[in-house]
Amino acid sequence: MSMKLVYFNVRGLAETSRMLFALGNVDYEDFRYPLEVVDMTTHKMVKDEFDKDKSDNKLLKSLNKVPYLEVDGEIIPQSKTIERYLAKKFNMMGSSELEAAHIDSICESVRDFKDMYQKVRVAEDKEKASSEWFTTTLVEKLVLLEHLLGDNGFSVGSETTLSDVVLYSFITNFFDNKDAAMNATLTSPKLRKIIERVGNIPEMVQWLENRPKTDF
Repeated sequence: MSMKLVYFNVRGLAETSRMLFALGNVDYEDFRYPLEVVDMTTHKMVKDEFDKDKSDNKLLKSLNKVPYLEVDGEIIPQSKTIERYLAKKFNMMGSSELEAAHIDSICESVRDFKDMYQKVRVAEDKEKASSEWFTTTLVEKLVLLEHLLGDNGFSVGSETTLSDVVLYSFITNFFDNKDAAMNATLTSPKLRKIIERVGNIPEMVQWLENRPKTDF
């Protein structure tokens, strides 16, 4: 089976899937459209190759969006769908349907937190909103999330699952202010144990050391 993950040359929405590939020790084509950031505050970027493929109708099966995963010629769009597909394929969705549901619930909780953070990004007083987010809101949400997590360094069960990777990626990869994000976990010992364990998996260490250097 041949697999090709298509996204821009940034971490963004494809990075969790790339981490899953690394942990699964599975070969794939990591296709990256060039992306030049002109003005991050207005999200103005140059992406000529992507725009050309879009105008040439080459991206219709992914609804003119990326990321998408191509599996033996079949196109799978939507980043979360790709993550779940890969996790199932790499035996990272738990040992039962019930565990899979718990894993999915944790991932959806993280998605809620990310949606909440978008208000911070567009706030009129970003400095104040960001400070409140990292010192109060995120701290409270992560403490609540602790009730869904195992206390053995695994979010669900006793093997690395999609929710472990999603949590690790969320805290270490999603935010620009990574120190503040990590500090927000100080009152969440179960989460910190998961992050530490995932970050020390040899395949993850190798991926982080060797992945392409990007702006975000």
